[in-house]
Amino acid sequence: MFPGHHLLRTVVVAGLATAVGLVLAPAASSLPAPDRAADRAIAVLVSRPASAASAALPQDFSRRFGYSPDVTDGLLGDPAGGCSSPVPLPVEFTAACRKHDLGYDLLRYAGRSGHALPREARRAVDERLGIELESSCSTRRHRVGHATCLAWADIAHGFVRVNSLRQGDAVPEPESPLTVAPAVAAGVACLGGAGLLLGSRRSRGSHRSGGSHRSRQERRSQSARPSRRSPRATLAIEGGAR
Repeated sequence: MFPGHHLLRTVVVAGLATAVGLVLAPAASSLPAPDRAADRAIAVLVSRPASAASAALPQDFSRRFGYSPDVTDGLLGDPAGGCSSPVPLPVEFTAACRKHDLGYDLLRYAGRSGHALPREARRAVDERLGIELESSCSTRRHRVGHATCLAWADIAHGFVRVNSLRQGDAVPEPESPLTVAPAVAAGVACLGGAGLLLGSRRSRGSHRSGGSHRSRQERRSQSARPSRRSPRATLAIEGGAR
């Protein structure tokens, strides 16, 4: 594991927070009673297996949102969803991102019913995303690949949380381009910078590995060479052996 991958996440998230701090959504002073069906569905989605989460969905969810949640790699989610990012993310993240999309649609379901859920619901959906992004990296057996995946998981989760904070952890409804532009620009810059850092780390790791490999080959080659004894030394050894 890269020793500094958590530091990398801290740097990226701090940059994003600074960039979007001026457009934080105002906190609502009061909220109506939350939608009980959506509240329960999210609670089950973030804590129980896919079968239980599917059974807990509001009865009219599919009709209102135009799709039936499906299971990908053991996680219930939006079958047409995925990771929305200005840079490519590891393919292992797809199932976790689809589940996160479903969680956000449940937040919208409640909000559009006039009974938005408290901020804790969006935080729970985001935190579950972080857990499952990290878990998805376990399929990578190579040390460098696994560490790179974990670093991207931290960065992606951090970016999602900063965006939620920017929106006051409210219902994630579509925004105007003028509102989103500062966050998108900051996200592209920070994620691009993170990609360069990770690429540099990987390059240095490969260089060190290659150097060690060449050194081992040189040592083997040297040990395989016949020793060059002088004729006088050879005669002395043979004479002592008689």
